[in-house]
Amino acid sequence: MDPLRVALIQSRSPATPQAALAHLRPLLADAVAGGARLILTPEASNFMEKRADRKALILEDQAEDLVVQGLCQVAADAGIWVLIGSAMVRSDDPADPRAANRSILINDRGEIASAYDKLHVFDVDLPNGEHYRESTGVRPGESAVVAPTPWGGLGLTVCYDLRFPQLFRALAQAGADLISV
Repeated sequence: MDPLRVALIQSRSPATPQAALAHLRPLLADAVAGGARLILTPEASNFMEKRADRKALILEDQAEDLVVQGLCQVAADAGIWVLIGSAMVRSDDPADPRAANRSILINDRGEIASAYDKLHVFDVDLPNGEHYRESTGVRPGESAVVAPTPWGGLGLTVCYDLRFPQLFRALAQAGADLISV
C-alpha cells in the first residue's frame, strides 16, 4: 500500500464553475508536486451562488459539471485521488428542483469512486429573528457512505454533518478508517 500523503486545499468558491476550476487547478498541481496522493477540496468547490435564479442557471448534473470533469482529468493525469469536499449539482430526483450538496471521491484513474449527499442541511431560527433555510435550496441525502480507498474506508461527510455524532458512529461501525469533513 502506498503511504498516505494528504493535501488540504484552501480555496475560495467563485460564482462560476469556470472560475472555480481555473482557481483549483494550480492549487492541485502544487499539492501533486509536494507528493500528495489524496487531495481534498472544500465544500461548494464548483461555485457559490445564493440567488436561486442564478443558481438554477449554473447547476449541472454531476456528469456534466465542469469542475467535476476537470478534477477527474487532473486525478487521471496525476494518478492521484481527489475528494471534492462538495460540489453543488442537480439532485438525482428529477421531481425535486433543489441541488445536492455532494461530496465526490475521484480515484487515480479519474473515475468517480463514490459520492455522498450531505445528510444534515442547516436550518436555523436565530434569537434576533433571522432565519436561514438551507433546505429550501439543498435536498438532503438519504444515507451515509464509506468509500473504499487504498488507505482504508473513507467516511464522507459535509460541513454541518459535523454536529451529528451518530453519523460518525455509523461511519465507524461501517468500516471507516478515515473520515472527511
